[in-house]
Amino acid sequence: MEAIIFDLDGTLINSLDDIALSMNDVLKEFDYEEHNIEDYKYFVGDGALVLVQNALPKDTPEDLVKQMFKRFIEVYETGVHHNTKPYEGIYELLEKLQNTSVKLGILSNKPHEITKLYMEKLFSDYDFVEIHGQKEGVTKKPDPIGALNIAKSLNMEPEKIYFVGDTSTDMKTAKNANMKSIGVSWGFRPKEELIEHGADYIVENCEELWDIIEENLS
Repeated sequence: MEAIIFDLDGTLINSLDDIALSMNDVLKEFDYEEHNIEDYKYFVGDGALVLVQNALPKDTPEDLVKQMFKRFIEVYETGVHHNTKPYEGIYELLEKLQNTSVKLGILSNKPHEITKLYMEKLFSDYDFVEIHGQKEGVTKKPDPIGALNIAKSLNMEPEKIYFVGDTSTDMKTAKNANMKSIGVSWGFRPKEELIEHGADYIVENCEELWDIIEENLS
């Protein structure tokens, strides 16, 4: 193992409340029915536009979806960090990683500018050398291009990089990029989904994640 690419939401941070509250505010503003926070575990993972589409009836006109997507980004940016925080053990894990030669990266389907905002707010003390959210013109996960671009920037073979995430999207991204995948069970999706989509490892907590990292250090 020479590098680790982390997903962000549901992996490093529990952002579900802020996402759900922001989207529900937009739904209320446009006179649509709001959803329970737990429902959003299955709405997220494939980018903000898909989140908005998932929260709306399937027959919602495309121009209205785009309008509500734009509004969601505005609302979410103003409400960011109010309830969002790292999962238990994440800071301790990152402290241990700081004492290794492992390079750290982020690859999220969250919009790039918001991804950077979270990283600056919550993880500025840690050396993430590659931070990438969803960018216009770059295909989102599970397309491997984002992960492979990180590998190229680090001048590393994909086989020597581990991808850590909480959804089937992350597991498929790792497989598509020929990277090892570690599924975390504390995130937004059940571990059965991670297993079904080819996770090489499943971890229940950060101590188990560190054990795998330590065993595979180059």
